[in-house]
Amino acid sequence: MRIERLSWISLFGSSALIALVTGGCGGSPGFTSQAVEVDTGHAQFLSLPFSPHSEQAQEASEMAEELGGHFIWKAPLENGQPPPFGSAPSEQAGEPTATATFVAAPGSAQQAVNVSNAADSYQGETGAASNGTVLVGGSNSIYPGACGSNPCYVRAYTTTNGTSFTSSTISGTWGGTTFGITFDPAIDVDTSGNFYYVLGGAPLSGNYPNSIAVSKAGPTGLGWSTPVAVTFNTRTNFDDKYYIAVDRSSSAYRNRIYVGWDRNVSNNQILYVSYSSNGGASFSAPIKVDDGTTKFERVIGAYPAVDHNTGTVYMSWHNYSQNIIYVDRSTTGGSTWGTDVAAATTHTGFGIDIGCVGGRTQGPAHHLRVGPSGTLHLVYADSIQGRGFDILYTRSTNGGQTWSAPVRVNNDAGSADQFHPTLAVSSNGAGGDRVAVSFYDRRDDASNCLAHVYSTVSTDSGLTWSANTRLTTAASNFDGNSNGPGDYSSSATLGASTYPFHSDHSASNYEVYTAPF
Repeated sequence: MRIERLSWISLFGSSALIALVTGGCGGSPGFTSQAVEVDTGHAQFLSLPFSPHSEQAQEASEMAEELGGHFIWKAPLENGQPPPFGSAPSEQAGEPTATATFVAAPGSAQQAVNVSNAADSYQGETGAASNGTVLVGGSNSIYPGACGSNPCYVRAYTTTNGTSFTSSTISGTWGGTTFGITFDPAIDVDTSGNFYYVLGGAPLSGNYPNSIAVSKAGPTGLGWSTPVAVTFNTRTNFDDKYYIAVDRSSSAYRNRIYVGWDRNVSNNQILYVSYSSNGGASFSAPIKVDDGTTKFERVIGAYPAVDHNTGTVYMSWHNYSQNIIYVDRSTTGGSTWGTDVAAATTHTGFGIDIGCVGGRTQGPAHHLRVGPSGTLHLVYADSIQGRGFDILYTRSTNGGQTWSAPVRVNNDAGSADQFHPTLAVSSNGAGGDRVAVSFYDRRDDASNCLAHVYSTVSTDSGLTWSANTRLTTAASNFDGNSNGPGDYSSSATLGASTYPFHSDHSASNYEVYTAPF
């Protein structure tokens, strides 16, 4: 098992108590723990989930008070058996992966735009959606060391032209509770162009109460409503890493809103979904999706996607103990689910520290979309032997039952790291799909540290790809901030262009930028 870092951080200061928990691979846990005080400079509000299964690890877990995102789950030990993590990610080698066929010329990058313009705050982990005339992005917005005097609540960034944005703060009060921090945005739209924004809330210290909620805005993308709770946990469970999808088909489930997440309960992380059939006014009870039945499930990154031709809803997730991205589907509006299908094999475990990202480990950060053609498109990052992290793509043309061999869509020749893929899929105007992917890329730095944003596009439903285009003129240095670039980024298409929303640290502030391609 790899080293896991747990951290107790005060948003009212810049020092941190770091607990290092180490263990062996394949044998007895052999955990030890130690605590050292370090100066982070910034508050870390996301970290690894943690499954305590030794007395020492439990003690280390009890020291951790996370502030949002991947909370460290503190639960009583159920037994002394370790979960099936398998080999440490550093000991795993990715299989050789074919390179995509690059036939189209690179696109033309447009001037990057500072979307957030929020001095002294950390902007990262983005959501994005478009209703055809309005584009809305979202991000975390954290004031390190100053959340008591500043609202550390997620923001929405609204535009009709892709160059000027109106910033809105989503309320951090719902269900009779004012949360200390909100986080992990994702956005989608219904057939009337209304926007739905999912977010999480938690106190500044401790785990309870925590909640997933959805806020709504009309087709202008402005005037966000008080969020409505999808889940609300006062004593048990922690719900994490949620995404949202809305059915825009003509099926019986038209405009149904789906929210998927992983639930941390006891030693498990289990995949759940809830849905709303009344425009987000209320949500169903949670419905379990994954087929796992053990006490050591390891699910992260629930990602729903809808086929807008049929109303079939799909759910993808990463099982990081098995190193597999799974996909399941429902033809009953999310009330029942089929059999989990392995869509891709990974080699990251929960994540790997690739360096220069503030110590934050990087995982697949996968995205799933269903194109107008009905093809399922999946992108993810993975560790490939001799190459570092690459961006991989696979697709399914039979409803997720089988998947193509993955291909690498970054066309660099070296071993620089690429990570945080985004995925936006739209019509290519000829019955197929335009598939747009962007990602952080270090190919321009011989030290494999400074990151630009690159993109590639397929106009034939993922068969061939354009040469990669660099979208940024200044590189970001994510080291020195424990948030790094966060855990994921997002993009959406407006008109003929796709707008990726990435955290940018080319200057002193962490901002959200976009550069359409």
